[in-house]
Amino acid sequence: MRFILKHLYSLASCLLVLTATAVPAWSQSAGDSESKAPVTTPPAGTTSTAPAKLPGVEFTKIQDLNPTARGTNRLVKQKWAVVIGTSKFKEGRLTPAHEGDMAQSAKEFYQYLTDPHGGRFDASHVKLLLDSDAQKPNIMNALGPSFLGSGAGPDDLVVVYIATSSFPTTDGNTYLCSYDCALDNIYGTCISMQSLMSTLKQNVKSDRIVLVLQAAYSGAAQLTDGAKSLEPSKALFNVDLEKVVMGNGFVILSSSQPNEITRNTAFSKNLISALRQEDGLISLSKAFAITREKTASDTSTADAKKKQVPLMKSTWTGTDLVIGAPPAERVANLPASVASFLSAEGAYLKASKLIADGKLDEALAQYKLAIAADPKYADALADCGTALALKGDWKAAAEMQRKAIAVNPTDALFRLNYARILDKLGDAENSMQELNTAYRLNPKDTSVLMALSKKTLAAGQVKDSVRYLEEAVDLYPARSDLRERLSYGLMKNGDVDQSAAQAKEAVRLDPKSASARVTLGSALMVQGYVVPAVNAYKDAAKLSPNDSNVHFLLSRAMEKSGDRDGAIAELSQFLQLINPSDPRAQQAKEHLEQLKTR
Repeated sequence: MRFILKHLYSLASCLLVLTATAVPAWSQSAGDSESKAPVTTPPAGTTSTAPAKLPGVEFTKIQDLNPTARGTNRLVKQKWAVVIGTSKFKEGRLTPAHEGDMAQSAKEFYQYLTDPHGGRFDASHVKLLLDSDAQKPNIMNALGPSFLGSGAGPDDLVVVYIATSSFPTTDGNTYLCSYDCALDNIYGTCISMQSLMSTLKQNVKSDRIVLVLQAAYSGAAQLTDGAKSLEPSKALFNVDLEKVVMGNGFVILSSSQPNEITRNTAFSKNLISALRQEDGLISLSKAFAITREKTASDTSTADAKKKQVPLMKSTWTGTDLVIGAPPAERVANLPASVASFLSAEGAYLKASKLIADGKLDEALAQYKLAIAADPKYADALADCGTALALKGDWKAAAEMQRKAIAVNPTDALFRLNYARILDKLGDAENSMQELNTAYRLNPKDTSVLMALSKKTLAAGQVKDSVRYLEEAVDLYPARSDLRERLSYGLMKNGDVDQSAAQAKEAVRLDPKSASARVTLGSALMVQGYVVPAVNAYKDAAKLSPNDSNVHFLLSRAMEKSGDRDGAIAELSQFLQLINPSDPRAQQAKEHLEQLKTR
């Protein structure tokens, strides 16, 4: 479980990615595999002389492909897979709006893969992550060097299946929801399609990769409460295949058109059913054609607007892929690095659950076991450091964070937490350097933006503080709390009118927020609008009657408006709510006596 020291810092789609290089006829013998002429695809706009395409299969030119780089029709030596499904999320607002259980869908795909009459994958070569185990770091570790990157060889077949919710955003990307995704910081906690594709491209040695991505647009989560969403008329709910960065060997199969919403698990169910035909030895092209027709029919029965039409964009040479074909080699023992990672991951996952249950000491013990099994397990090092920080052991926490950063220097969260630890150790200069590095790594992470805003404000760099806040508001325009912070920063910067405008917007966005009402009252007071300020403070007092600070501010405003009795009543309420040892108590008592004698 990756977690931030917050208390210290007060698709609609299914994709299949296949090789664009030669795909072997694994159902044939090795001697016959070269007898067929390779099937090639001409550039867009030219006439193809290749065999007729199956219905629904669209072949398109992909830039930078080199289909003859490693030869055609090679046998698959081994087969590897990662299967991920998330129906439950740490954040309740991410409760799926779609029909069907994504985690169950993933289980069914796993069962297909490991079935000796289905995918014919050895279970030791298939990694399954469901619900709370499907956290962002666990997913990226499995797809990266820790599992697939270390296990799969250049002549192997790799299958990745992800079933979850997703978000389309105005940056032209689609973000997949991991279990620990936070709506208030999706750019920092969710997985972008760009990063997923880059991880596979950079780490997996095989050029035969199948990615099945069933990612339904999560309308129930109300994306406008988080990041800036697309206008409904312009929304591309599915992954826009034209915007997915692809390298050599990638071909994509999607469950629906970019402007369609995947509302259920129909595509996955139909795909599994089709892939099981012919004792699992059906070609992928044929299975897709069956799946496309069945999915379009199933999803258009009740409502034509809910229709999903799967789409294939692909280019390859050689004969069709048969996922269920047995590997050419007997399943070998796991590489030592993979075995170490899996051993460490077991302890890491236990630690994550213990942290969630508040069992810090037990979690630390598991983190240490994970690190002993795999000293380069970056997330275990970083989370162990954060746990040590929660216990107040700042020096040990700093050492763990340094080790994590040495293993993975591009993780913004590692840098963010390390910056906070350095602050506690009194190293303000290096703390700021770490925050700036985190910002360069991910300028859209709101936790980083907030940390930079707070630090620059404390250093008197008000304009910089406001700039970071403005960037955060631009990313998340519907977040009332960000508007409040921006209002305060603008006020400190002397921009009183804009401060009031942001405070009013904060109240509009969240009328039940007492803090937004207080911010508005303070901005109005600075503008000189005393009576409207009194009304704003009164509204705040109704929403949060036990907040002593609200009654204090209301008393001051009422006094300035000439309402002596109201000021006396509110100041008396303030004194009743605060602790008698509060340093403000004596001064408030003296001022109350002065008001009574006027």
